[in-house]
Amino acid sequence: MQRPTLNSRRPFISGGRLLIIACGLAMTLFFCALSLNRPAFLAHFDDRFFDGLITDGVPPKGYSSPVIVALDDDSLARFGRWPWPRALVARLLTRIAEQKPASVGIDVIFAEQELPASGEHQSVTTGKLSPGDLALAEALNSGPFVLGFEFTFPPQASPTVDQRLLHPLNIVSLRKTGASDPRQRLWQATGVIGSLPEFTRRVAISGFVNAAMGQDGILRRMPVLIEHNGKVYPSLALATVLRTVGAREALLESDWSGESTLSVGNRHIPLDDRGRLLLRFRGWQGETKPISAAALLQGRVPQDTLKGKVVFVGATATGMGEAVVTPMNSLLAGVKIHAIAAEDILNSDFARPGPWIYRLLAILVLGILSTLICVGMPVIPGAGVLGIAAAGAWQGSVWLFRNDGLFLSPVLPLLLLLVNFSLLSLIHSIFVEKRAHRQTQDLAMTRDFIMTSLASLAEIRDTETGAHILRTQRYLLILCQELSRNPRFHSLLSNEKIELISKLAPLHDIGKVGLPDHLLRKTTGFTAEEYEEVKKHALYGRDAIAKAELRVGAYDDELLQYAKDIAYSHHERWDGKGYPEGLAGEQIPLVARLMALADSYDAMVSKRIYKEPVPHEAAVCIIMEARGVQFDPDIVEAFLNVEDQWRQIAQDLVDSDEVEILAK
Repeated sequence: MQRPTLNSRRPFISGGRLLIIACGLAMTLFFCALSLNRPAFLAHFDDRFFDGLITDGVPPKGYSSPVIVALDDDSLARFGRWPWPRALVARLLTRIAEQKPASVGIDVIFAEQELPASGEHQSVTTGKLSPGDLALAEALNSGPFVLGFEFTFPPQASPTVDQRLLHPLNIVSLRKTGASDPRQRLWQATGVIGSLPEFTRRVAISGFVNAAMGQDGILRRMPVLIEHNGKVYPSLALATVLRTVGAREALLESDWSGESTLSVGNRHIPLDDRGRLLLRFRGWQGETKPISAAALLQGRVPQDTLKGKVVFVGATATGMGEAVVTPMNSLLAGVKIHAIAAEDILNSDFARPGPWIYRLLAILVLGILSTLICVGMPVIPGAGVLGIAAAGAWQGSVWLFRNDGLFLSPVLPLLLLLVNFSLLSLIHSIFVEKRAHRQTQDLAMTRDFIMTSLASLAEIRDTETGAHILRTQRYLLILCQELSRNPRFHSLLSNEKIELISKLAPLHDIGKVGLPDHLLRKTTGFTAEEYEEVKKHALYGRDAIAKAELRVGAYDDELLQYAKDIAYSHHERWDGKGYPEGLAGEQIPLVARLMALADSYDAMVSKRIYKEPVPHEAAVCIIMEARGVQFDPDIVEAFLNVEDQWRQIAQDLVDSDEVEILAK
């Protein structure tokens, strides 16, 4: 079967690259689908990244923050626990109105008539307002107040809903080409908890106080619009701003990219598809601390402190009102949350959610980039480039938010980078490993070919047959395997070294190439001078390998060292009477001692131009007699355990005219 050539492997490599590209693009498309659906676990990571962005938000100079008039612990300590008498509340609102604020959002719902004092039971049962309620109604009529109410979302609407007087927003919805109706996904309320109609009639506008916690219980988004019975209502924060700027109309529009914008006058408020505002939380504490209601009631607040300001009235006292968890790692009273939302709107300082098209483009760019890098670059440089890309994506998201208020989370794109790099690097490594394995096989085949070719070169000039090379290889393989069972040699003869030694056997007589033909083909015994010349083949063999080693710069190579030991020392004897150096015992390299026995046995049982073969049994006897004299005793012991296998090898790989002798 014809082995593949170098050119035939190119489709294999190209196929690997095509697989990497296909997997990278498939993973990128999968993450694109995730970005459109935004599962809960990804939304959680996006929210946590947002929390990190706003923790160091510092309001710029000239930042306008609402003022909070707080029903705080000091106020309750001075004027009693809540609910206060309505006359006291009316006096507080009157004091606020006297300071001429721009607008006042009230985060308190007066849903019931005041409880009657002693002797006033009849006025309540007849439906008449108490003096305190009348005073509160007159106070609401005296200033730019905005009342709060709360929407409910039970399956069925409350039967008292129609009795409440609300102030819907005069809103026009506009959808651009390719966009969906911006009112389609607004929250749909079914019931209302509001103040008494006698109070709501006295204000020009009102707004809902509902908040929207995330799945982790942290408030990051505040609903600005909610729909009820086909009409759209503003939040308390938006209603207070509308009262400030004197606007009663708004435009809600959406475009094909998924952005929704509520336009009020010259302010354009970015909303998500549920009508929520992503809070910036910058300057959330306000320019000044909240003003205590007790200080206003006692006249301790300088005149004009609230003049022209946007004011919110609400509870901050311990155990009063609803405290919510914020990304600022602190609990904030509900009235402060309304102030934060109004602050963002007043300053046009918004955290704009990134449209889906931006998220999709970021994923496509980083997904394609990671795929191309995994295809075209090694793993370590590719990891460095992707690390730089990841850092750039992270810092780019931070820069966009701080400079433009655009919140584009890098979490999903960075997760794609990690998954793509891990998966594609694994695939790349598999193909590289296969290619390296194939190259290793090719190198091993080339090495065997070169060694066999060198041995064949010596064979051309020598009288030995090619079967001699194959026999000695197999002798060595079996002998090394048997010797490795001896504890003394177990660590020296691993499976890899055994295979290496057996493949080096053909090089033991490579030095004979340097001998003249009349010596190689002589049929009679050598003279003393001729024998000295023949012994030089060991030196020739070692020097030939050493020169090749020097020319290619292959220093300290185990394979070449074994080859030199075999070629140079396989005629050394255990008793020190061998050549070329007369080494004795374990001074002789192990591979040379092994080769000496294999070469001697094969020389005895094989026919040569100068002799006839001897039977196997005779060769075994000669080797046994030479134990401890010519051969290593341990190696002879291992040989005796496998001598039957050697006999079979000699018979299987023998020239036809030798069969009869070996079979005896």
